[in-house]
Amino acid sequence: MRKIKESLIKNSFYNFLLTFVGRFGGLIFTIVVARLLFPELFGIYSLALAIILTIATFTDLGINATLSRYLAESLKELTPKTKQEARARLYFLLNFKIFFTAITAIALFLLTDFIAINIFKKPLLALPLRIGSVYLFVISLQGFFSSIFYALQKVKFAAIGESIFQFLRIFFVLIFLSIYKNVGVVFVSLTIALFFSFIFLYSVLYKKYGFLLKGKKVKLEKEEKKRLLSFFGWLTISSISLAFFVHIDVFMLGLFLPSEFIGYYNAIFGIVGAVAAFVAFGSVLLPIFTQLEAGKLEKGFKKVFHYVALIAIPAAIGLAFVITPAIKIIYGQAYVPEQYKLAIVVTSFLLSLLVAESALTAIYSALFQAKEMPKIPAVLLIFITILNIILNYIFIKIGILIKPEYGLIGVASATLISRYSNLLSLAILARKKLNIKAESGSLIKPIIGSLIMLIFLFIFDYFVTMSIAIGLLMVIAAIFIYFLVMLAIGGVKREDVKIIKLLKS
Repeated sequence: MRKIKESLIKNSFYNFLLTFVGRFGGLIFTIVVARLLFPELFGIYSLALAIILTIATFTDLGINATLSRYLAESLKELTPKTKQEARARLYFLLNFKIFFTAITAIALFLLTDFIAINIFKKPLLALPLRIGSVYLFVISLQGFFSSIFYALQKVKFAAIGESIFQFLRIFFVLIFLSIYKNVGVVFVSLTIALFFSFIFLYSVLYKKYGFLLKGKKVKLEKEEKKRLLSFFGWLTISSISLAFFVHIDVFMLGLFLPSEFIGYYNAIFGIVGAVAAFVAFGSVLLPIFTQLEAGKLEKGFKKVFHYVALIAIPAAIGLAFVITPAIKIIYGQAYVPEQYKLAIVVTSFLLSLLVAESALTAIYSALFQAKEMPKIPAVLLIFITILNIILNYIFIKIGILIKPEYGLIGVASATLISRYSNLLSLAILARKKLNIKAESGSLIKPIIGSLIMLIFLFIFDYFVTMSIAIGLLMVIAAIFIYFLVMLAIGGVKREDVKIIKLLKS
């Protein structure tokens, strides 16, 4: 158990490092693109990216998660037999991956004009989508090989691969956009950077874990294929639903509002996503949960839930308070125009609350996948996605009847309601199907601490003239007050301090 705990902590650290590099690099990249393209073209880029990432679902279909889960199972013990089994499972899933990726990339290339002109009525979408078909192929393979390192519990290599990608995409986009300001060159930059990241991951895998790529190739038995395909099948449904679930807000904005509103919305989500990623541990937890026995699994789940809620809840509430001035500083005044300020402030507040939802949902998703029960979140997500589409349509229509910019509030409201409905449903199903539930104190105490922190933020902002330096001081002071409150009410325990010390070591 101690070995598993140390592995979880070590890989959580590297996952945090990967996430930090990914989100910080992603934020810098988004800032550069947003500032150089301005809201309208940035909106086109955001819509193109949402379309590509949604279509990319059909190159994954749950294959990466299936690989992570079953490769981890094979590698519990390293013997000639388990190595052979792991290699067979890898090649079986890799063949599926390449097939679906090729079909999907070709389909996107051929349907580019139809999507851009006939569906979204935005001809500027055509070029980035066409280039994006190549990006789609590379991102698919890079994601597959990155998943292998999660299964191996060697997340540090995935973190290095992510660092290579982030540095190079910023480097290339600065050069290319300074020469030619076009949305298409952004996707050229992304494709080149991602290709170098893929080459690194493949090289490390070949040199350090060559037994997965080299050696006698054996075919999986019929029952084994059936087992993988059953798990993979439900993840297919789940991943397709999730793709639409995640990007439906951008699609709806693209259908009903001008491109600049997509730019405003994606600028907000860029910050929210960066913060949310720092407290999401789903990718790390799947291999760990897979190797835990039933009794230890419940105990491990409660601990992870406690640590994530301890950070995610105050992060969400704190971000809701500071996000609007942060948008002005990071992206520029063009992304908070005075005529749309109220709509952007309310939208920012609502979307900030998704930080907590995102982190906690990742835990429950990893839990069900580890127990070979992907059917439950998959079926649930279908219903939640339908709910999300209906709410988006209704709320956008109501919003734009008042003012066009209020469509932003409508989308944010629909997204918030849908995602928290999904989280609550997962929690109820985990209690009923797995007899696993989080302790109420893990939620209540962080909420109490966060609300007291929020009161401090309002008082500080009221009495002090704000600047960037003062704002940073305010955030540091708010964090300090939050943890003082948590210590006072027993929300932070001695065991939490031990975990921090072990992480440092």
